[in-house]
Amino acid sequence: MPLVERARRGDREAFDLLVERHLQHVWAVVWRILRHHEDTEDVVQEVFLAAFQALPRYRGESRLSTWLHRIAVTRALNHLDRKEEKMRRALRSVEDVTDRLETGADGPSAWVLRETPSPLQALEADELVRRLASCLSRLPAAWRLVLTLRDVDARSYEEIAGLAGLALGTVRSRLSRARLALRQCVAGDAP
Repeated sequence: MPLVERARRGDREAFDLLVERHLQHVWAVVWRILRHHEDTEDVVQEVFLAAFQALPRYRGESRLSTWLHRIAVTRALNHLDRKEEKMRRALRSVEDVTDRLETGADGPSAWVLRETPSPLQALEADELVRRLASCLSRLPAAWRLVLTLRDVDARSYEEIAGLAGLALGTVRSRLSRARLALRQCVAGDAP
């Protein structure tokens, strides 16, 4: 009996052999779309789980590799859509914070000074808030997202990695670069 037919009938060893035969191809397909190691691992697992669950409905009208290829592309694109939606939601949160900074919805001086400021202090605080908002808006979106999630929303590195779909090292690196760029911009060392 052919391997695919045995796997369709629930033979776990036969399915494991199919996974072994097609793993490299499925991995390559998903990697070309995602270009992220951990995400690729997750999606490849999803692909084979989906294939295992759908195998009884596989009619054999196309080669198994073609069928798996279609599942892999669909799962990888769905993963990208979910990731992009998370980024859009997080960026909206960043934009809300930037708007609050610019419009002073919480009182711009409240972010900088907790006492009743003198007119000069209030003017300086407002200027600092405007400069900070301007510099924040100039950061690359990926840096701005990580910086806002960490320094404004007080999220942990792990939470940020999960929300943005990034590796922990990438979160730390982007945060470091964002803070440096923001400091330089506010200090007037950068445009």
